Amino acid sequence: MPEGLRRKRRAALLLYGGVFLSLLLTAGWAEISPGKLLQSLGQSAAFALRFYPPSAEHLAQFLRALLETVVMALWGSFLATFLAVPLAFLGARNVTGGGVPYLLARGVMDLLRGLPELVLALVFVAAIGLGPLPGILALALHTAGVVGKLLSEAIETVDPAQVEAVRATGAHPLLVVAYGIWPQVAPMFSSVTLYHFEVNVRSATVLGLVGAGGIGFELMQTVRAFRFGDAATVILLILVAVFTIDKLSARLRQALV
Repeated sequence: MPEGLRRKRRAALLLYGGVFLSLLLTAGWAEISPGKLLQSLGQSAAFALRFYPPSAEHLAQFLRALLETVVMALWGSFLATFLAVPLAFLGARNVTGGGVPYLLARGVMDLLRGLPELVLALVFVAAIGLGPLPGILALALHTAGVVGKLLSEAIETVDPAQVEAVRATGAHPLLVVAYGIWPQVAPMFSSVTLYHFEVNVRSATVLGLVGAGGIGFELMQTVRAFRFGDAATVILLILVAVFTIDKLSARLRQALV
């Protein structure tokens, strides 16, 4: 066997062995054991039976809350684009050439990406109050960081020949960006934005648990009140909404790309 393959095999064995050893050493801390797992599964199955049958008594109220969740995701994604695009161009080395604007934009994107939506929502709920607005702001900031980072990396890999061709005409730097760089990254930007709209629908559901409105708030209220039939209806509505939006978004991405 060639020496290069031997080194790769040894590295793989060390990696997998290290992971397996880490799992063994932390099993006690995580309270992982076959007996406890089987007991937990049995208890979960028994608890899940309490959610049957779903109740339609408050269906209209839940549908309004579901619509609020989708609106939160829509506005969060929409506002994120206005912040992500300038951050992405400022955070692309081939646009700014590095320096302070580049470092600041990269730092802001890393900060926004590093703060989970749930943490941001908690801060905005404390500052603004209950309702969908804290959720919208939390989704917008986090999504701007993620999409801006991906877009800036795409900008740094564009074909420089097309950029130089536009610049050679004596075009203004903004026109160079508009006609030399943007056409190359626009399909990726559209695809990523649509994908994160799907993600934001699911995230908006979770944000409702901390008081940011939407269907998540209804789910929390029904479970806390032991209205398991209503909770089952809420869960079914969430699953149907996520599945439908995923399919529609996938079709839109195919059409755009």
